[in-house]
Amino acid sequence: MKKRVFIALALVILLCFNAYAQTTSFVNMRSELFEESKTIKALLISSKDVFLLSSMWDACVMTMTQMDAYFSMLGIFNTIKEKDLSEPPIDYLSGWLSAIKQSNELNIKSLNSSEPIEENTRVHMEKLKASFTKMNAMLDNEIGKLSLLKKSLKTATPTPTAPKKSTKR
Repeated sequence: MKKRVFIALALVILLCFNAYAQTTSFVNMRSELFEESKTIKALLISSKDVFLLSSMWDACVMTMTQMDAYFSMLGIFNTIKEKDLSEPPIDYLSGWLSAIKQSNELNIKSLNSSEPIEENTRVHMEKLKASFTKMNAMLDNEIGKLSLLKKSLKTATPTPTAPKKSTKR
């Protein structure tokens, strides 16, 4: 009897870890941006590119905040029972991911500076551009998954038909 309880408990724990594995890549990306923001913040003291570094730090913090909001939304989304799932929550998540992607594209454009800057600043600019580009690819993938989920809801939901008129008088 104890073996069965132990096996069941082990399966529950494994399933819980598996459920959280979906967001690992986004969590890792957020951690990467957090570490980069700490490095950029440290550079503010000694660099001549204070305005650019400040802007880069703001971009990191803003993106992390957007990702934190997405994690919260995803937590709420995951509480919806499968039978009650509808299109509006999926549209909302997709819209939020699209907004993060647009912010990232704007950040990438702003980091394409042609002004003379310090080499250390340029290195961190390239790191941030690579991070934002990588995140946009991840966002595209996630948006694709959500659109597939939305399509599956449309096919799974039967279309209502008009009631048949009775021929009795």
